Amino acid sequence: MTKEEFLISFDSRNRDFEMFTKSGNKKAQTITRQLIKKVFGSKRITKEELLELAGQKLAKAYKDKRYSEILDTEPPYHIQSYVKKAMEIVGYDFGDIDIESKVWDYTK
Repeated sequence: MTKEEFLISFDSRNRDFEMFTKSGNKKAQTITRQLIKKVFGSKRITKEELLELAGQKLAKAYKDKRYSEILDTEPPYHIQSYVKKAMEIVGYDFGDIDIESKVWDYTK
């Protein structure tokens, strides 16, 4: 699958990230798409850069009371799953990634 095909497939329907509301699922999908676009960007990224960006995006959503469940068990699992698929397409091998590892650095 190409990067373009993956993005078209990802965008072709609303995904269920197991958030409490439709707007929560939309927020999780938006964050996921932003991370995927970063992975697919023309500039190579490091694992640290990806985790920093994920931490910033997730922390911002978490601080918004409408999306505070973004750090429950399931939403990060789904986000991480899609990001890992994107990484495989590009050829990144960061090993295991913990998409939430930097969140608490940005919640203060």
